[in-house]
Amino acid sequence: MLFLFQDNRIHTSKYNILTFLPINLFEQFQRVANAYFLFLLILQLIPEISSLTWFTTIVPLVLVITMTAVKDATDDYFRHKSDNQVNNRQSEVLIDGKLQNEKWMNVKVGDIIKLENNQFVAADLLLLSSSEPHGLCYIETAELDGETNLKVRHALSVTSELGTDISRLAKFDGIVVCEAPNNKLDKFMGVLSWNDSKHSLDNKKIILRGCVLRNTSWCFGMVIFAGPDTKLMQNSGKTKFKRTSIDRLMNTLVLWKKEPVDFPVNLRVDRTFEFFDHHLTECIKLGDPKVHEFLRLLALCHTVMSEENSAGQLVYQVQSPDEGALVTAARNFGFIFKSRTPETITIEELGTRVTYQLLAFLDFNNIRKRMSVIVRNPEGQIKLYSKGADTILFEKLHPSNEDLLTLTSDHISEFAGEGLRTLAIAYRDLDDKYFKEWHKMLEDANAATDERDERIAGLYEEIERDLMLLGATAVEDKLQEGVIETITSLSLANIKIWVLTGDKQETAINIGYACNMLTDDMNDVFIIAGNTAVEVREELRKAKENLFGQNRSFSNGHVVFEKKQQLELDSVVEETVTGDYALIINGHSLAHALESDVKNDLLELACMCKTVVCCRVTPLQKAQVVELVKKHRNAVTLAIGDGANDVGMIKSAHIGVGISGQEGLQAVLASDYSFAQFRYLQRLLLVHGRWSYFRMCKFLCYFFYKNFAFTLVHFWFGFFCGFSAQTVYDQWFITLFNIVYTSLPVLAMGIFDQDVSDQNSMDYPQLYKPGQLNLLFNKRKFFICMAHGIYTSSALFFIPYGAFYSVAGEDGQHIADYQSFAVTMATSLVIVVSVQIALDTSYWTVINHVFIWGSIATYFSILFIMHSNGIFGIFPDQFAFVGNARHSLTQKCVWLVILLTTVASVMPVVAFRYLKVDLFPTLSDQIRQWQKAQKKARPLQSRRPQTRRSSSRKSGYAFAHQEGYGELITSGKNMRAKNPPPTSGLEKTLYNSTSWIENLCKKTTDTVSGFSQDKTVKL
Repeated sequence: MLFLFQDNRIHTSKYNILTFLPINLFEQFQRVANAYFLFLLILQLIPEISSLTWFTTIVPLVLVITMTAVKDATDDYFRHKSDNQVNNRQSEVLIDGKLQNEKWMNVKVGDIIKLENNQFVAADLLLLSSSEPHGLCYIETAELDGETNLKVRHALSVTSELGTDISRLAKFDGIVVCEAPNNKLDKFMGVLSWNDSKHSLDNKKIILRGCVLRNTSWCFGMVIFAGPDTKLMQNSGKTKFKRTSIDRLMNTLVLWKKEPVDFPVNLRVDRTFEFFDHHLTECIKLGDPKVHEFLRLLALCHTVMSEENSAGQLVYQVQSPDEGALVTAARNFGFIFKSRTPETITIEELGTRVTYQLLAFLDFNNIRKRMSVIVRNPEGQIKLYSKGADTILFEKLHPSNEDLLTLTSDHISEFAGEGLRTLAIAYRDLDDKYFKEWHKMLEDANAATDERDERIAGLYEEIERDLMLLGATAVEDKLQEGVIETITSLSLANIKIWVLTGDKQETAINIGYACNMLTDDMNDVFIIAGNTAVEVREELRKAKENLFGQNRSFSNGHVVFEKKQQLELDSVVEETVTGDYALIINGHSLAHALESDVKNDLLELACMCKTVVCCRVTPLQKAQVVELVKKHRNAVTLAIGDGANDVGMIKSAHIGVGISGQEGLQAVLASDYSFAQFRYLQRLLLVHGRWSYFRMCKFLCYFFYKNFAFTLVHFWFGFFCGFSAQTVYDQWFITLFNIVYTSLPVLAMGIFDQDVSDQNSMDYPQLYKPGQLNLLFNKRKFFICMAHGIYTSSALFFIPYGAFYSVAGEDGQHIADYQSFAVTMATSLVIVVSVQIALDTSYWTVINHVFIWGSIATYFSILFIMHSNGIFGIFPDQFAFVGNARHSLTQKCVWLVILLTTVASVMPVVAFRYLKVDLFPTLSDQIRQWQKAQKKARPLQSRRPQTRRSSSRKSGYAFAHQEGYGELITSGKNMRAKNPPPTSGLEKTLYNSTSWIENLCKKTTDTVSGFSQDKTVKL
């Protein structure tokens, strides 16, 4: 099959110059109100059907559509601007045997590109060669999967020999046959055919668009996929037309009404390096051997690589940021890691340079949860240094450590209670003869073909025993200000939070505890880690059985950021869970759980849990989880993230929030709202979101009320005009009523109104619940507004009709003519609806006063102008009510009728609201009364409750997802034969591009100077 390759241009915008008008109009006329008024306009263009002129409808319709179109065009302009910025980035491309600067959008499949340190990758590349030994390069994939650790990619040995030889690279004519474009970030299958031989390609040979080249001077790659075909763009999803629940309800109500009558930034962290125990410093100065051994272990037992940058400063390349923090801690106490080779490690001990022979490297993995090194010091002694999870390492200790073990365990419990990540530190002196025998067995195990991993693990277990405990470390990642308070407030507001992160399970759990989403008080934490669909289904079944064993019933919660409603769902039994539960599921298990026959079980269990954490998930899986909730639950979802790996999720959710950070603007441009820090989410939802819902509901209630009052007067008039289609008002009044006389007051209310202050909105998260339950505007509220409008229209028509039935004016003339009757009703209507919106306004500003009372003044000004002799002389056919306003409004009886109509329309509302607030006050009513009392008594004081971090004991160390760099280090593949000139830019941090949820526990940077201020390390 012939495959047509895409160019490298990307498009995240919705429109262009040609498609904007048709697509935008199509979207706008999906709103039933707009479609209705368009249909009404068409009918009014036919004189035989309508008695009203067409401009009474086209003016408000064009105004609304134009304002919406301008807003949509502005949003899309910024998307175009961002696309142009990305598409016009420069890359060095090999063209006609020379490296030339070329725009990203002009890069094509098959081009050979040169990348330099800290550059973004322009397209999906096959790595050909690099500045590192054996064709290695380091990349950061935070924008793809949210992972902050560096990853290693290596070129094929046959292509790594190309090096920087431009002539040989230009002649490269290899053919790649590979899989079709897809969204799987961790898989790639292909074959390179070159020089009459074939070479297998996997994910380790590919550098994806969105990655950043780190700690590698340069590399060359050949473009495999470009533009929309890249895995980054395959995971981005499509921009969708989003609708609010009120918008959908409005479509239903408009249809009903018209038929009979007419919704991971980079979080900044506080980082300091503190010496909590000054006694430790004194022990170092006095030469305490145990303290020296402790710090020596930190300087030797790690996978950190060191280099000097152009300024001569020592720079650390770290696989795990916590390792960087601990190595830097040792450095600050005088034990400085300087360099390593495959056979040696060199450190500086209190000013003395010491080289240790590296005999063995026992690397970390997720099962061992520890790492060890075996070294020979200059005196010839063989030492094993080990660090790892305390729960694992304590089992390996010699019995003589009992007293120190008790003390250290107490310290670790104290550290873990503060939310710190802890490690135990131990060592062992090894006999030379014993080590040689053990090392011979290790060599045999490495050469074995059967049960190789099991034999190696057994040998590791054998030598890592009878350890002598030295102490423990604790690393604190300080959460950004307001993170815990934000999550606590959102939980109190009945909002459920799911964490969808690319981080590993252990780190995700630590984040959960740090944020108070996971607590020791929970009844149970269900961990789903099956590798097959059968295993996942069985684990979900057991979890539900466990939950049902403790609860006879369970409730139907909702997902991500959502509203809880009492819904009758066939798939879920509506009962109540007693107790708090958490669900943790990894990406491999989630892939099986999202299959059609398992996803309902997953969703059912997840909705019964207070907290859900999905770890090691891909960007596509994030979007799939959101879609699962949207499809099977009547819930409003909100997704928040800061990187390109969050774009699909943001687009899929009802509400997408982008955090602007160092990862670029992809998440921001794909979002509905954006801000700089996570804590602003609390204000966005509890203040602005709630106010917006409150204002919109009041706007709609008033809108329906005033239009029922305005329109139904025609219905009553029909009984007296033989339903001749004659209008009761002047046609100019009909045209100007909604766009001039009553538009500004309701606009001011929709912009400025608030029932309680912003501080009280945040202090009382429960105020958010009425919006979740749609209590402020629903079908019941609509019918109440309709009844109110019917009553007002009755008063507006029948009170003037009864008063004018047989009344003469002060001059003895009859005043019950059609025009006088129309002016009286129109004047009464404007005054009544203005008084009504004054009663509806909770928060008064100068603008509210100007708009409300100014609208009444504008009405009278226009009325007298349109009824003047001068305008009649110019347009006799359009202004037939000449002199009527002056004649009618000089009669005292007319003003008495207007007064009586206003009082009769407004007083029942005033009485009802007073009794309701007095007898059945809502929480909002109570807080508003308290606010008024506080204003009279003293200035309002902030009473925000203090939240306390509660966390579990966590020995989880932030190792990488995959095994460490141990094998890479001991193989020497990443070692240079000789030191080349230092590359520039290495002083930049390795972790400046992380997703928001990973940044809740922000990792350290790779530089010495950065580490010294990055972490709070307790020793």
